[in-house]
Amino acid sequence: MNISESELTVITTLWQQSPMTIGQIIERVQQHTDWHDNTIKTLVSRLLKKNHISRVKDGRQFFYSPITQQNEVAEVESKQLLNRFFKGKVSPLLAHFAENKKISQQELNEIESIIQELKNNIANGDKND
Repeated sequence: MNISESELTVITTLWQQSPMTIGQIIERVQQHTDWHDNTIKTLVSRLLKKNHISRVKDGRQFFYSPITQQNEVAEVESKQLLNRFFKGKVSPLLAHFAENKKISQQELNEIESIIQELKNNIANGDKND
């Protein structure tokens, strides 16, 4: 996938709203960073070269939109995290978070709900990778 943290900041802006002009992207990104206009333009250029965003000319302006979707990036990044630190296994990841972060009752309920849904899917013959 190869999206840096800085590039992720820019594409996240486009996931929230698109299409946007370069000026709109700069304005939005600068609400959360102290980056110079040229830095943001460079990041947009990189995302274009990597085919993570597209650019369409309308009149005198270019409008940018994401090609790569947020769920695609999340899937790749989460698999990399699992493989890199937890040998591809989810249970050590959950144990790590449970030991190092206080989990609220609401989060625990959400985790239990996800686990129950996974159990139901397995019982119904659905396979998970």
